Amino acid sequence: MTAGRTLARNHTTTLALVGIVLVLSLVTGAAFGASDDVLAFFGASAPGLVQGHALVAPLTAALIADGGVALVLAVLAIAAFVGVSEKVMGQRRAFFAYVLTGAAGVIGGSLVEAMVVGPDSFRPGQSVLDPLMAVCGTVMAASAFTERMWRRRIRSVGFTILLVLVLYSGTAPDLYRLTAAVAGLLLGIAFTPAPHRFTRIAPSSRHEARTLLAALTFIVAIGPVVTLLAPSPRGPLHTVGHLLDGRATADASACLDMIATAGCLDQLASLRASGPGAILLSLLPLAVLALSAFGMLRGRRVAVWVAVAVLGFLAYLAAFYYGLLPMIPDDSQLRIADPSFGFGAALAVVVPLALAIGLLFALGHFPGRTTAREIRLFWIRVGGAFVATATVYLVGGYLAAEQFEPPVTFLSLLLDLPERYFPIGFLHLRLLEFVPEGPIATALYDWTGAFFWIVVLIASAFAMTGSAGRIGTSDLERVHALLRSGSSGSLAHMATWQGHSYWFAPDDEAAVAYRVVSGVALTTGGPIGPAASREATIRGFVSHCDANGWIPAFYSIDCDLLPAFKSLGWQSATIGDDAVITPETFTLAGGRWKDVRTSVNRAAKLGVTANWTTWDDLPLALRSQVESISEEWIAGRGLPEMGFTLGGVDELADPEVRMMLAVSDSGSVLAATSWMPTYRDGVLVGWTLDFMRRRTDSMNGVVEFLIAETVARAKLEGVEFVSLSAAPLARAVESDEDAPPAEQVLGYVGRRLESLYGFRSLLAFKLKFGPTFRQMAVAYPDPLVLPAIGIALARAYLPSMTVGQAVSIMRAMIRTNDSARRVPEKVPVA
Repeated sequence: MTAGRTLARNHTTTLALVGIVLVLSLVTGAAFGASDDVLAFFGASAPGLVQGHALVAPLTAALIADGGVALVLAVLAIAAFVGVSEKVMGQRRAFFAYVLTGAAGVIGGSLVEAMVVGPDSFRPGQSVLDPLMAVCGTVMAASAFTERMWRRRIRSVGFTILLVLVLYSGTAPDLYRLTAAVAGLLLGIAFTPAPHRFTRIAPSSRHEARTLLAALTFIVAIGPVVTLLAPSPRGPLHTVGHLLDGRATADASACLDMIATAGCLDQLASLRASGPGAILLSLLPLAVLALSAFGMLRGRRVAVWVAVAVLGFLAYLAAFYYGLLPMIPDDSQLRIADPSFGFGAALAVVVPLALAIGLLFALGHFPGRTTAREIRLFWIRVGGAFVATATVYLVGGYLAAEQFEPPVTFLSLLLDLPERYFPIGFLHLRLLEFVPEGPIATALYDWTGAFFWIVVLIASAFAMTGSAGRIGTSDLERVHALLRSGSSGSLAHMATWQGHSYWFAPDDEAAVAYRVVSGVALTTGGPIGPAASREATIRGFVSHCDANGWIPAFYSIDCDLLPAFKSLGWQSATIGDDAVITPETFTLAGGRWKDVRTSVNRAAKLGVTANWTTWDDLPLALRSQVESISEEWIAGRGLPEMGFTLGGVDELADPEVRMMLAVSDSGSVLAATSWMPTYRDGVLVGWTLDFMRRRTDSMNGVVEFLIAETVARAKLEGVEFVSLSAAPLARAVESDEDAPPAEQVLGYVGRRLESLYGFRSLLAFKLKFGPTFRQMAVAYPDPLVLPAIGIALARAYLPSMTVGQAVSIMRAMIRTNDSARRVPEKVPVA
């Protein structure tokens, strides 16, 4: 009883709406199929609204479901989505959002249908009873009250789905749901407190950008399939649907007048879509696009290029067959009978082209590069498939010429060859020069393109999954083995991150992790492997760079490696200080640890616990919270997320990386940190801090609490050190006037960027733990290459920075004076 009362009290609006929809649907008989009188009086339609026959429709159309299946779906949707919306924005707002967006969906959709598209374009004469449109509007209104990450996801994915339904299905309910969602978006902004109504578009993390782009690509890929499921598709892009739904007739006389009538198109459809091969030919490019979406989720850049290629291919076909050929018709081209076809043709070009351009601009979010070997194999497989299928079609078709009607020539087969690889939906305005009659001709005609696209699908899968970043999986395993045997520096584990290439010593006993940016080979730390071989490894890698025309730069290396570089005649500059804690001697006793000790005591008093775990072991709910916290943290700065030696959510998925979470007694994640391992001779000797995020409304000192808990755990496990890592462009001791020019420039840039990224404030935070500072440096062959190295570092740290963001950073740097906070100089430096 108590649970029932709680449910009724917390979800009053949801339960009331479920009851109203059930009662009205049953009382009117609409639950068993609405009668014409019920549809005319309660249903929404453009003629009914414009002519004043259905004055109550704006209030009733979203409260009655037409049919038993629709009623079940409506009840489930209200219970799930309105229930969550009610919890997010409150009972009254949820109720008003449902009623108002339902009415707005009817009114707005009917007006659009009547004034722009025309009443007869969307199921003429059919009135609509659809609670789902109000559900869509309520969800969009509630999105204004969610955290930034979910607000972005709900709106981006939601509107994309609704637009795809309008474009490919095009029924009146699809249009009403879209207009209701737009109304919900505006209503949510109106509901939100004034300071939060119109927030700027904040940058997202690379992980979140990939998630959204992959989702949009997948939705666009499955869009044409919507036409197969819709009972009466009439959207501007529904072309594929009427070719594959089996409703084509066999009236051969329909095309005699050379006009593209409905009967003619059905006849062409029946001839072209006569077998499974032809159907696969239309679906396989979409399958490749959907596969690319999954590759994009993993950060594979090759997946972006495959998606761009497929989208560009579809846009080109739409422009050629729907735009160019109708303008210059010939004997093989039908004249368009429907003058509204131009609108659909424009959308067929614009939708894939716009997405392709957006993906190209977002290439910086996809660090996972594919090896040259994988690229070669991809082109060999795809090119070989094209040559093989084209040869079989031409030779086999010529030998079986009599199995075509009329009999074909080699030239006619050659001219027809390109269209064997095109989805049949683009060919429905093209007359057939010949049709297959015999079994061999039918097999060649139907399966030539299908086999080619099957190979493209398989080759794309190998290219996207057969490599880890820019390296093969076997190379990554070799690097992991070398890291366990011995590594130089606390940041060595960063060598396993996506985006790296590897150079291995001839004896495979050492390696260097690097990435080439603007012609500069930037390493992540020093050589990986035994200490005795490091100088030889450095020399070997430098020779490798010389052979490829790259400028080598060893970045974030320990200063004990500098003698090896000095012997090469290289120069170096200190770039930061690694804050290292020795767990064996760590204690919270004493006055200097007061702040950290207070944070630990506060956490215990508030019931906050520390959870030592891995990303794979986290429940989905906690993962989502960590992602949301990260998105809010990035958006709060209004600047692009930094990469290279600064990890994000993507790097948490490494099974060797541990996480320490602060979790409240209610199950909310208040803060999260991640810790990278360091090994020596196969034994874990250290943990290094990487990811560090906190919820804005969490308790004060929550991150200090997590670090203290990690050090305490390391002490129990006998770990030698815990590194708080180094803040880029921030030194524990300020460079003086006698410091090398490179260090003075880095110090100046660090002070200028302090108000943007807070590197020096981060360094001051680490002082609370009384660490020992170990200098980190960059080694370079010649001072003349410093500008090139600086540009490469900027692009490595900010790979997705736009021109507008670069201008904003420069303006902020100009406004910032040199009064940035200085870190106390009396700190222990090793």
